[in-house]
Amino acid sequence: MRDKLTTLPQAAQKIQDGMLIASGGNSLVRSPVAFGIELAKLKRKNLKHCAAAPGLLADILCADGAIDTVYFGFTSFETEYGLAVGMRKGVQAGEIRPVEGACAAIIEALKAGAKGVPFHPVAGMWGSDLIGANPDFYFVTESPIDKIKVVCVKALVPDYAILHVQEADIYGNARILGPEFQDKIMSRAAKHTIITTERIVDTQSFIDRPKETTIPHFLVDAVIHVPKGAKPGTCYNEYEFPDASLMNSYLSAVKDDDLPAYIVQYQKEGVLI
Repeated sequence: MRDKLTTLPQAAQKIQDGMLIASGGNSLVRSPVAFGIELAKLKRKNLKHCAAAPGLLADILCADGAIDTVYFGFTSFETEYGLAVGMRKGVQAGEIRPVEGACAAIIEALKAGAKGVPFHPVAGMWGSDLIGANPDFYFVTESPIDKIKVVCVKALVPDYAILHVQEADIYGNARILGPEFQDKIMSRAAKHTIITTERIVDTQSFIDRPKETTIPHFLVDAVIHVPKGAKPGTCYNEYEFPDASLMNSYLSAVKDDDLPAYIVQYQKEGVLI
């Protein structure tokens, strides 16, 4: 094993124009926000993003103009914070192409990527207009077993999965406490994986409790120690309520087309150095 500990600026440089990225967590929960802020500073273009319920990282990059396509099942901040404003503005302006699928469809597409197969059948899509609206993602085929028609989704193979976890070691072994959402699948589907973590822990803890290893070191390219790296969202057992001040500042900044001002505030809050 090799030491994969690095910095946010160094890891963000790995993401290049036009790449397909996936980000872990769910809505406001455990999204790798600090990485998203760092990536926004690089002004990347034509990125594609996939997740069943994209969180703050995706919305920040939509607001920044870095993303031109989003594969998603549901995008919202829920509670009092409402819809994901960055993505909504981009879609309404015709700057972002939304490829909508039920959450299960996105998950099955990532499973196909993880299994190394070009597509995956998905149940429950009959009667939905999404099949016809997104013919480059959905297709209908005939089962060779019983000749019935089956809806399938094409595989999603991210160039990078970006995941925030509670614990990781310097080699890339990572432990998610609480709900895993699609993070484990993303790490298997992606060509490369970047981990941001609340804490760096000793490798011995993974040896002592191997069943708690969510993502093994050999799937990981880089590890960054980023305490509070999911703020202003939440992270189970670390900070379990959104940071209202930072959330409201973000919503205002996006509405005013002033994301740089939010990045400055984010840095002043001590989340991103």
